[in-house]
Order: sequence, then C-alpha cells, then structure tokens
Amino acid sequence: MAHQATLGEIARWLQKGFRVPLGYFKLAEVGSWGALREDAASAWVGLMARLRELGGTIDGPYGDTKRPLMKTISTGASKTSFHICGRAVDLNQGQTRYYVAKEPRGGETWWRIYCKTSDQSGAQGQRFEGALVYSFVSKKESPLPAGFYLDLTAEIQREGLFERIHAQRGWEQHSRQSEWWHFQWVPGKQETFQDECELVGITEKQLRAAGYTDADLDRAPG
Repeated sequence: MAHQATLGEIARWLQKGFRVPLGYFKLAEVGSWGALREDAASAWVGLMARLRELGGTIDGPYGDTKRPLMKTISTGASKTSFHICGRAVDLNQGQTRYYVAKEPRGGETWWRIYCKTSDQSGAQGQRFEGALVYSFVSKKESPLPAGFYLDLTAEIQREGLFERIHAQRGWEQHSRQSEWWHFQWVPGKQETFQDECELVGITEKQLRAAGYTDADLDRAPG
C-alpha cells in the first residue's frame, strides 16, 4: 500500500500539471527512414517540407536516427550519443546533391553543406562563387561546381532548433569521424546521459543491463 505522503506528493504533481520524467517523450517516425523523439521529429518533418520548397533536401534514407543502446562501439560512434535518446539525425551521406566545405575554427574542423537546388534556372538558391569543397576520396579541396545551391547548414540551423557538430580528432585518417552529416536537437538538453535516456523511457535497469557504468550514466550526453 502506498504511503499517504507519497499519495499526497503525486496529487500535488497532478494539480500542477507535472509529468514523471520517465517516458516523458514518445518516439515518432520520420517518414519511413527512422524515428526521433517526438518534439524533434515534428520539427524535423516541418524542416524537410520547408527545404523542399527552397529547392533543397534533407529527406532520407538517413545514416542514423534513433539508435539502440550500444554494447559494442564502432569507429566514430559514442556510447552516450544523442542518437540513443532520439535527438540526432545523420543525413544521407550518399546524396549526390550535397557538397561539403571545411570550416576550420578554434582548432576544430566544422563543415558546411551546400545542396544543389532541384531547379537550376536560378529561381532557387544562389551561386557561391569561390567556395571550395572537400573530397573524402582525394582528400583535397576543389572549387564548388558551377550552379545554384542552398546553404543547407544555415537553413537547418536557422531557427536554433538543430545544430551541427565539429569533426572528431583524427577524421583525416578515418572519414567516419568527420561528422559532417550529423545534426542534433538543441532544446532542453539534460546534464547527464541517464537523464536524457529516461525522457524517452529508457530505464536505469536497461542501461546497466547493456553494460553502462556509473561514469557513463553521469556523463554529459553526446
């Protein structure tokens, strides 16, 4: 039988409209290409539609969206990734309309994605004269091919809801660490990985069963 004080506390939570953190957010499908936390999914789907109107695309298939708990870690992956809590999307790395430019800043390498617009008459996008783009095959920069492009990175980040991340160190040797394709949901970041997981219904018991340690649970997510 529940203690009276506990029942009283629950009643106060309900009166104030509070919700239990565990499972606060559901997961929602992003087309047929994966799932994200429901608030991130709604914003991303809206962004997909807006970018189509501008002549760009962030449609799938995606490299990754919501990711399961990780018992083994591959090169470039993080055990406490925002993917696990449904807050991150990896764009389609095989999209031939994408051209990626290096942006060194503060000792880190960031990336800017130019997306060739669907209408090349000049009605969509703009020319980016003098822009250089990077090839992960030749490992060299070359001029952006002539045409009209959308600054996809600027458009994705325009409302402040999604953000890019910088490359991991060593990306020059391992392209999977470049992270040019990765964007993550900004609002309401939690201080610990465990807190982020609980918001989408992943319990401490599940985390520990997957091999996560105290240090993992207390780490900042990402």
